[in-house]
Amino acid sequence: MRIQNPESRVQKSRDNLVPCQLSAVSFQRSVVCALLFVVCFQFSGLTAKAAQHPRATEVVAAAIEAMGGGNYLEVKNYHKVGRYFIFDQRGRSSFTSFSDWTVFEPIKWRFQLGEDKRQQVQIYNLEIGKGWILEGKSSVEEIPEEEVREFEVEVQRDIDILLRKGVDEEGMNLFYYGPEEIAGSGEYEAVEFLDATNYSVVIFFDLQSHLPSKMETYVTNKAGVRQKHETEFANWHTIQGVHTPLRSDHYIDGEMSKQIFIAEVSYNDAIPLAYFLEPRPQK
Repeated sequence: MRIQNPESRVQKSRDNLVPCQLSAVSFQRSVVCALLFVVCFQFSGLTAKAAQHPRATEVVAAAIEAMGGGNYLEVKNYHKVGRYFIFDQRGRSSFTSFSDWTVFEPIKWRFQLGEDKRQQVQIYNLEIGKGWILEGKSSVEEIPEEEVREFEVEVQRDIDILLRKGVDEEGMNLFYYGPEEIAGSGEYEAVEFLDATNYSVVIFFDLQSHLPSKMETYVTNKAGVRQKHETEFANWHTIQGVHTPLRSDHYIDGEMSKQIFIAEVSYNDAIPLAYFLEPRPQK
């Protein structure tokens, strides 16, 4: 799924120029993802008024309703368990088990790959501005403050945060793209979330189900290379009144980078506070 020419439109908005008819070009943007979730687009004939297009907020509201409405919005935390597949540059995959504990407002996140002596656990607690990495059961390293701040910025681009809070975020502009502006079969519409820093995330929605089907953005890696990141959502099931994708496929520059399969998910459990504090190494 592609849209026509956002780079030219965004550049003109940065320079306070009057938008005009645009030719098709590729663009690149930065984003990270944890979470994350994003594609090369092309746009035509868009104006600055598109940022205030009421259809964008209607699409987001319809998606929230399709995902459970009040049940979705009332989720305070979740715990997910499943399998995490990683693909190398040759397309070969390896997998391990994972567990994800996430708390909203303020964000607390614990993500574990593997188990026992082979486990790696990442913890971010934005309530206290701290983070740690636990290797196995005995090695604990505190995450530098700069990386915690980076995580705080990145997590705001998570799809659940964008759908819940992005519409009302200060400095956020929402652009709407109809099926006629998206290359493909005409089954999708899209909303671009462009924040105050000109960072863009585009979410595609199925016209029939209104569920988010894909998320796109650009990420600058540690080597300074900008890469297209895409996440596709599939295998939706209703759990505790919340319509939930149990599979996500992740791509970097069009190549599969990982797949996540959720075997179990629970919402609004009593997660121990200790899960988000500095781990105690075992001897």
